[in-house]
Amino acid sequence: MEKTGLIARVTDAATRIDEGRKGLRTDGDEHEGRITYEAGLSIAMKAFQEAPSMRDAETLILVEYTFLAQELEFCDAADAQAIASLTQAVQSFDDAFLDLKAVSSPAYWGAEQAIPHRKDHRVHGMPKDAYHIACIAHRTRINNVLRAPGINMTEKALLQ
Repeated sequence: MEKTGLIARVTDAATRIDEGRKGLRTDGDEHEGRITYEAGLSIAMKAFQEAPSMRDAETLILVEYTFLAQELEFCDAADAQAIASLTQAVQSFDDAFLDLKAVSSPAYWGAEQAIPHRKDHRVHGMPKDAYHIACIAHRTRINNVLRAPGINMTEKALLQ
């Protein structure tokens, strides 16, 4: 139930952030938009801070996946670059979910031996599998957004 509540809060946060962004762009709705936007950021911040305490790799990526899926749903159809990036992120996490199932299989450990043990094929000694690749790509995506000018400090804190 904790996981379900966490995902529901992330969905709520993404919805509020989107509604707030739209309000900020609408004459006369700027104040309400700011309140809704900041409420969404606050809810998201609390959810993202709570996720690691669950100590579950699936929950960690499920939270990110939910937020990305919501962002993709709310993305302006004309924003081809954002749509491509978010679609790729969702697909990477789809692969990561499959990887998490495979890791629990005894067959995975046999496959692990077949993955090169050189540094560029490993993450902290573990095989650079779909889960690790998705996390690395997501971290890169977030770091690219953090470097963009014009993002407010509250949103940057959430991304960090």
